[in-house]
Amino acid sequence: MLAYRRPPGDHVAALSDEWVSPCCVNVQPADLSRARRYGALVQDPSIASTAIRERRAWMIVAVGTMCSALPVFLTGAVGVQLRDDLDITATAIGLSMGVSFAVAALLSAPMGRLAQRLGPQRGFRAGLATTASAVVAISMFADSVLALALLLAVAGAANALNQPSANLLLASHVDPQRLGFAFAVKQSGMPAAALVGGVAVPAVALTVGWEWAYAGAGVLALVVMVLLPPDRADVGIPTRSSSGKAARPDMRTSLLALYAAVGFLGAMHAGAMVGFITSGAEESGISPGVAGLVLSFGSATGIASRLYQGWRVDKSGMLPIQRLILLYFVGGLGALVLAVDVPITYLLASIPAFAFGWAWPGLFNLSVIRNNPSAPGAATGITQIGVFIGAAAGPALGGVIVDAGGYRWLWLTGAAALFVGSALAALLRREIRASRLDSERVAR
Repeated sequence: MLAYRRPPGDHVAALSDEWVSPCCVNVQPADLSRARRYGALVQDPSIASTAIRERRAWMIVAVGTMCSALPVFLTGAVGVQLRDDLDITATAIGLSMGVSFAVAALLSAPMGRLAQRLGPQRGFRAGLATTASAVVAISMFADSVLALALLLAVAGAANALNQPSANLLLASHVDPQRLGFAFAVKQSGMPAAALVGGVAVPAVALTVGWEWAYAGAGVLALVVMVLLPPDRADVGIPTRSSSGKAARPDMRTSLLALYAAVGFLGAMHAGAMVGFITSGAEESGISPGVAGLVLSFGSATGIASRLYQGWRVDKSGMLPIQRLILLYFVGGLGALVLAVDVPITYLLASIPAFAFGWAWPGLFNLSVIRNNPSAPGAATGITQIGVFIGAAAGPALGGVIVDAGGYRWLWLTGAAALFVGSALAALLRREIRASRLDSERVAR
């Protein structure tokens, strides 16, 4: 039997729910090497990534993730300018953005397998090159809603490849003891894209034109593509299993589908909250300027919370899925307070609503990768389907709910989604534990 060093503060009871648990039974050296690569076990200090290399990987992946989301967020931010120049409606712009998410959801699983086959650097480079091509093409050729929708669809396909490629890159470059924080940094790229999109309006769109905002996004994506770190020579990416077949996730598909359902509920609520909290605050009686600050401060709070949650999981040894259960539940309580629908609740409850209800994505991906060391890219490609669908459905369903019943019902629906998501995450944890016990019995 082999002995392994555990993360500081990690407890056997906690580890028993993660894929890392086979370290307590007879594990073959090949399995150990594979598990170490993807964060299931702590690497020996002699082979751990240096702090400089890790920080570089974190920051480049975060900016790359932001670039992946910028096509959609920029489109929403410069929507007024697009409507004036292209003579299209707000509905058409919204549908074009929805097309991008729909394509990403449709291609997420096959793109995850492609990222697994190409490896993190090649996969991420291919995705970012496609992202850059799409946004530059929008700046040059988007003269109708059809052209805009088609080019955003291309950007959606690129996003479907970029997400699992980014996950693979972090999993192979970052010491597992800091992988929670690394994923928190990576997932902070999404709300950062929303902030950048907002800043691009006064800084670029209203000065030199909206086309240059897209062109700048393309240049940034190309810069990140060039700066991507090479795949580590000492960390092989499994593209095929020992039987010669394409590498497949370790978890059964039903559990990955349950992950996708949890991600769908969280992303649906987040999409609706980001899309409507400003207008809801204005409707309650808050001035437009202060209402905009509610969103800006909430987004900043969400980023800070993501970083803290990742750091906390690394230090405490708490299971990512266990922390996610807590975040969904407390975020649901925040949404319930928002449902009171008076000015003071928007000023106060928006803090826990963003800090908990929008801080889960990094822990979500970390949990998936820890439980699927054989094919983390393919696994996150499957679970990301729910996140993409939720991100598209949230604003669309939110608009219907607001028109039909008002903002109070929007927040009540969001609270219900997070409470159900928390319950499903608890069920997922139980199923993971049961699968782990079954594996231990077979190993014995």
